[in-house]
Amino acid sequence: MLLPLSSVVDAFAPVGLDRVQQAAALQDRVDTKYVILLDQFEALAECLRPTHAVLEIDGRRAFRYRSTYFDTPQLHAFREHMQRRRRRFKCRTREYLDSGLCTFEVKLKGRRGRTVKHRMPYDSVSRDELTEPAIAFLRACVERSYGRSPRDDLHAMLDVHYTRLTLVAPELGERVTCDFDLAFTARDGSVGRLAADRVIVESKSPRGSAVADRELRALGARPQSACSKYCLGVGCTNPQVANNPLRPLLRRHFCAGPAGERPAAAFAARTAQSAM
Repeated sequence: MLLPLSSVVDAFAPVGLDRVQQAAALQDRVDTKYVILLDQFEALAECLRPTHAVLEIDGRRAFRYRSTYFDTPQLHAFREHMQRRRRRFKCRTREYLDSGLCTFEVKLKGRRGRTVKHRMPYDSVSRDELTEPAIAFLRACVERSYGRSPRDDLHAMLDVHYTRLTLVAPELGERVTCDFDLAFTARDGSVGRLAADRVIVESKSPRGSAVADRELRALGARPQSACSKYCLGVGCTNPQVANNPLRPLLRRHFCAGPAGERPAAAFAARTAQSAM
């Protein structure tokens, strides 16, 4: 990372996880995503300091994540997202590498484009597979929301590593996640990554048009409707898939790597140092 996180976030007041979960858990929300330059991120942070605090746990403000996404061999979930099907879902395990905690998550699309997320605790030993309880949980979520069952041939398809810091406005019920050093690894060893001077920012709020959205637009940033980490990862590591909606983002902000190039070790070492 070109810019030390501490130079941006030290001036924010801290907020604990309990307060975030109480005031801005936002399991049913409007998500708006942006890809911005680091200098735009600095400017955004300066604008948000009066209204936002930074999530801090055990003195740490930057956290390492690993997500593993599941799909069919034919990439049905990816294709449904590319086609913007209303009744679509993604499922993944998410491991919080600094704490060792792990969850299984199902993300659904609700009415008017809202994101609805369901999660359950998970054993990190099984992060690359769907256990029977996870399959039952997924089936219940999809059947309850869409009246149909998910496909039964889901497998781990993509790993995503990144470092995240979270800015929270508890009084407004708003949250902003800021993701750095994003790296993809497909099952065949193909890799891709976000450019080093880019940040993926996601504004999460009950109704959209949050403070962060207004400030980002004032800085010249524009929402990116195709900015799904899973879809970008598939598009970046699999040149055979149809990815027309993703191409402008991939060309401007991402780079692919050959099969066998594994950025995860260097990524982990770099992000662990920046999180201290």
